[in-house]
Parts: sequence; structure tokens; C-alpha cells
Amino acid sequence: MAAPAIKSQDVNKAAEQFEAIFLCNMMKQMRETNAVFESKDDPMNSESGRMMQSMFDDKLCDQIAHQHGIGLAALIVKQLTRHPHS
Repeated sequence: MAAPAIKSQDVNKAAEQFEAIFLCNMMKQMRETNAVFESKDDPMNSESGRMMQSMFDDKLCDQIAHQHGIGLAALIVKQLTRHPHS
């Protein structure tokens, strides 16, 4: 029994979502590193400020990935859609 065909649009969407997740994790690590240097008087250094920053970062990462971001999605699509030579 043959495996069901995978639609290229599904591969593109999954690769884009993976790139967004990757970017969000990278952004989160950068924010955590930056937090070490933040002042206690910084208005963004509060629970609500961090929550808003996190929501902004999530949206930003999705937007970057949707606009072909850092090229990770394209590499994933290329790898997954490569046809073996017979």
C-alpha cells in the first residue's frame, strides 16, 4: 500500500511553522540573556511587561517566518521534497 501523497502546501506550512517556533525559542533565549542586564526600574521589567513582550515576540516570529525569514523553512522544504534519483 502506497503512502498518501503529501501536498507541497502542507510541507511549506509545516516548515514555516517550524521556522517560527525556532525563531521564538531563539528570541526567548535572547530576552532571558538580556534580562540579566535590565534595571529593576525598567517599566518593562514587570510580569505584565514580560507578558506583552512575549506576545509581541510570538507575533513577530510568525510574521518573520511567513515572509521567508532566515531561510530555514526553505531549506526544510528543499530537504523534504527532494526526490531520490532512480
